[in-house]
Amino acid sequence: MGTKLRVLLFAMACVFLQDAHAGRLKKAFAALEIHNYFLARELFLKEVRTNPAAANYGLSVITGRADNPFYQLDSSYAYIQRADVAYTLSPDKVREAIRVFGVDAAAIRAQREHIHSVAWAQVRAVNTIAAYETFIARYPESGLVAEAVLVRDHLAFQEARTANTAEAYKKFLDRFPGSRETFEARNRYQEALYREAVPGGTIVELEAFIAAHPESPYVRNAEEELYRLCTPHRTPGELSAFIRRYPRSPHVADAWRALYETSVRDLSASSITAFLQAYPDYPFMSELVADYNVASLELLPFRRQGKWGYIDTAGVERIKAIYEFAEPFQGGMARVGLNGLVGTINKMGKEVVGVEYDDVLDFSGGMGVVERSGRAGVVDRSGRMVVGLAHEEIGEFSDGLAYAASDGRYGYIDANGRTAIPYLYTGAQTFQHGVAVVEQDDRMGAIDMKGNVVVPFAYDWIEGFASGVSRVRTAGRMGVISPFGDVLVPVEYDHIGVFNEARALVIKDGRCGYVDPAGTLVVPLRYDAPSGGAGTWGDMNNGVARVRLADKVGLIDRDGAVVLPLQFADLGLLECGAVPVRRKAKWGYVSSRNVTLAEARYDVAWEMHEGYARVKVGDRFGLIDSTGREVIAPRYTALSDVQDGLLVATAEGGTGVLDVTGAERVPLTYDRVVLQANGLVLVARGVEQADRLAYLRATGARFIWKEEGFDTVGNAAPVTAPTE
Repeated sequence: MGTKLRVLLFAMACVFLQDAHAGRLKKAFAALEIHNYFLARELFLKEVRTNPAAANYGLSVITGRADNPFYQLDSSYAYIQRADVAYTLSPDKVREAIRVFGVDAAAIRAQREHIHSVAWAQVRAVNTIAAYETFIARYPESGLVAEAVLVRDHLAFQEARTANTAEAYKKFLDRFPGSRETFEARNRYQEALYREAVPGGTIVELEAFIAAHPESPYVRNAEEELYRLCTPHRTPGELSAFIRRYPRSPHVADAWRALYETSVRDLSASSITAFLQAYPDYPFMSELVADYNVASLELLPFRRQGKWGYIDTAGVERIKAIYEFAEPFQGGMARVGLNGLVGTINKMGKEVVGVEYDDVLDFSGGMGVVERSGRAGVVDRSGRMVVGLAHEEIGEFSDGLAYAASDGRYGYIDANGRTAIPYLYTGAQTFQHGVAVVEQDDRMGAIDMKGNVVVPFAYDWIEGFASGVSRVRTAGRMGVISPFGDVLVPVEYDHIGVFNEARALVIKDGRCGYVDPAGTLVVPLRYDAPSGGAGTWGDMNNGVARVRLADKVGLIDRDGAVVLPLQFADLGLLECGAVPVRRKAKWGYVSSRNVTLAEARYDVAWEMHEGYARVKVGDRFGLIDSTGREVIAPRYTALSDVQDGLLVATAEGGTGVLDVTGAERVPLTYDRVVLQANGLVLVARGVEQADRLAYLRATGARFIWKEEGFDTVGNAAPVTAPTE
C-alpha cells in the first residue's frame, strides 16, 4: 500500500473516532439533561481520557446533585477541579467543540460556586469550629472563606469566654492571632491571668504576680492592692514598713505623703520637727520646709484700693494687695491675677506657677493644666513646666495619663508629654479604673491604657466608668455595660439613674424599678415613673428611695421593702433620721419609722443639714431640729442651710448670722454675708460693684479687718462692733 493511501486511511480513521467520541459526549449530556444519571455517568467515565474537561465537568454535575445515588460533594469538587485544569490546558479547537454542550470557563466557575454554596449550607447546619476549619482548608478559593473565618473565630472565642481561663484565652490567641476578637481576648487573657494568679488576694500572691508579669496591665492593680493590704489603716508603722519593703513601688510617693500627713496632722512646728528627726530621708523636703514656715497661717483674700492680697486671721497683711483678683488658698497655693494673666502663689507670696497664663486649672494628681493663647500645657506643683504649650486641650491626669487634643483629634499623653495613645479620636474622657471613653465618627466606645478597644464604638453616649460600670445610650434607649463591654443591664430602658449604694432606678414604658450593678432587677417595674423626667428623683440615698404609685409617694429600701407607706402627696430625702413629707398642701416631718415629728403645717420644708432643716410659712423662713421642734420661728425673709452650727439670715433690716438657737451672732444689717471657715464671716455693704468688705468673728462679732470706707458706704451708720 502506498504512503499516500496509508495517510488517507489514518486521517479517515481519526475523523471517525472524533465523531464517535463527539457522539458519546452528546449522548452523555442528553442523558444528564433528562436526569438519566446512570447512562450519563457511564458515558462520561468512558470519555474522561479523551475529553477530560467536558467529562469531568459532567461527572461533577452528577455527583454534585442530591437527587441521585452518586451524590458525593467531595467527588464533585475533585471532578470540577480536574475539569478546570483540563479546560485550561485545552487548545481553542477543543474548547470550541465542548462549548456546544455548555462547558466553558463560566460553567466550570458556576459549578464550583454551587459546590461551595452546598458545602457552606452543610457547614452552617453543623456550626462547629471543626466544620468551618474543614471548609476553609478544602475550599480556599471560595468567596465564603472570609465569612467562615469570622464565624469560626467567633465560636472559638465564645468557647474561650465560656471557660474564662487564661489558658483558654491564650489558646485562642495562639490559634487565631488575626481574629476580630483579638483585642478583647488579650484584655480578657490579662484579666484571667491576674485573677488566677491571685485567687486569695494575698500579699505573697500579689508579689509573685508582679515579679512574674512585669509587663501586664494588671500590675497596676496588683500594686494598688498590695499598697492597700500593707497599709489598711494608714498608720505610720504600716506606711514606713511599706516604703522600706517596696522601694520601687509606684505608691512609695503616696506612702511618704500619707506618712507625713498622718504624722503632722496639726501642721505644727513641733510635729514637723519630730517627723524630720524620725524620717530624715523624706524625699519632699522643699514641701516640708514650706509647711514648716507657714504651717500655722490661715490666709484670707482682702482688698485695698481695688487690688487684692492676703491677711491672716488677726488682720495682719501677709501678702501685699497687688493682684486684680485673689482666690482662697487650696493645698498651699492660691490662684491670683495680674495684668490680665493668671498664676499661683504660695503662702509666702512667692509665685509657684508664674503669673503668665490665660488660665491655671485646678491641680489633679500633682499636675495642673495651664493655658495661653489657645494652647495648653502642664506644670507640676513646683511650677515646673512638664508638658509644653503644644496642645489645644489637656484633661486631668489619671493613672499617669491625660487626654490631649491636637489638630482637632484626641489622644493621650503621659506626665512627660510623650504620646501614649495616638491622636485617633474626635472626643476623649479621663481614664477611670483603667478605662477611658473615646469618640469616633459620632459613636462612642472605650479603650484601655494601652489604647486597645475594650468597648466597641456602638453607642451614642457612654457615661464613664467612675463607679466600675457605665450607663450607655443608643437609639434613645439606655443600659449598663462593664469595662469589657459586657451588657449588664439590657439597652432597653427609657431611663436609668446613677448607681447609688449599688442600686439604680430604671424606667420602661412608664413603670420603674431598681437594678444592681450585675443587672439583676432587684425591685420589679411596679411603680409609676416620675412625671416631667426623672432627674435625681428616685435615686437611692441613705439606704432608701422615693417611689410613686397612683399619685401617692413613699420610701422603699434597697431590696424593695416598704420603709414609709405610699400615703403621701410628696416627700423629700431621708437625712438625720427625718423625712420632709407633704400631706395635701402642707409639709411636715416623719421619722424613718413613720412617726410624726412635725405636723404638716408648712408651705415648704427642706432636708436636714447637721440635724436642722429650713421650713417656710408664706414668705417667711424658720428652722426645726431633727426631733421636729421649731427652734427658729418663721420670721425671716431668707435663711441658709446650717453650716458649722451657723446660718445666714435676712430680715427687713439686712443680712447677718444666727446660731441654731436663733441667737444673733452677727447683726442683720449687712447687704451680703458669706460664712468662712473657723468661725469667720465675710460681710459686705453696698451694691456688689461698689461694695466695701470686712471680716469679723461670729463669736463676739469682732472685726479683724475692714476695707477703707466700709463704715460710711451708702451713708451707713457707724459700726459699733469692736475691732481686734
